[in-house]
Amino acid sequence: MEMEYPMNKSFVDHLQLLPMPSRGGVRQPDGDHRPGGLGLSTLADRLGPLGWTARVEDFGFEKPVAEARITEAYARAIGDAVLSAWDRSRFPVVLSLVNACAIGVVDGFGSRVGVLWFSPRADYAKRGFLRRSPLDRTTLAMITGRQQRDSMAVKPCQLAGRNVIVVGAQKVDAGESRALDDDGFRVIGPGGLSSLSAAVADTDVDGWYVHIDATVLEPDAVPAADEAVENGLAVSEVVTAIEGALANLPIRCLSLTRYDLNQDIGGVTAQTLAELLDRTIILAGGQPDPETRETARAS
Repeated sequence: MEMEYPMNKSFVDHLQLLPMPSRGGVRQPDGDHRPGGLGLSTLADRLGPLGWTARVEDFGFEKPVAEARITEAYARAIGDAVLSAWDRSRFPVVLSLVNACAIGVVDGFGSRVGVLWFSPRADYAKRGFLRRSPLDRTTLAMITGRQQRDSMAVKPCQLAGRNVIVVGAQKVDAGESRALDDDGFRVIGPGGLSSLSAAVADTDVDGWYVHIDATVLEPDAVPAADEAVENGLAVSEVVTAIEGALANLPIRCLSLTRYDLNQDIGGVTAQTLAELLDRTIILAGGQPDPETRETARAS
């Protein structure tokens, strides 16, 4: 049975930061930004002066496990955690080394959630017997049912392709593009952001999950992103696109993925991600504490 997420809950300035610090089935080294380079406390400390109270939940699985199994373990933990955050009037933010965190978010909210997927990749590959794509390259395929999930999946949810919008898509190949088109996805390149509002209007959902892969952004803004892509988007472009497309529509969750703050240069990535969180959460209805925010600006 699909769980119903709280439609009438609201939050003001409280956030819940949730991590997925594993890659390839292995939890990655913390370095200076626990867990796994995601920097929950690092980002919470940057959000505090902006008027947000960010609670940190550092769960993880220390023992190396097969990638498909660990992905399902995180899916269950994240799915429960995003619902729990709303129960406590906190806005859930998922920070992840990989895009597969999206599986848990969708499992938690169910088939009536739409996905706004900012990434240079569509992650719509399939894992064959002879040519096995990396599991993280199949995330959206698992969300729509194109790719079968592991038997350990507890409450797998499937979305209709028409309710998923891929924005960026700088590295989507021809075969993947055909599969996305066949399954009803809308794919919007860097030059087509003005069409995002029309794509959103053509969906049938009750709320939105905004997923932002850090590699979709301009490389200079995110030196700690996993890779640099041509025609990266500015933070202002992403925020403006979300504002225009989802104005007055419920945003249920935000995720930031594919970065490692241990590879940051001068705190540039941390600052970019904090700005992106701040501006997007305001669009989601958040109201940062004005006194704290004003004090930070004055100093």
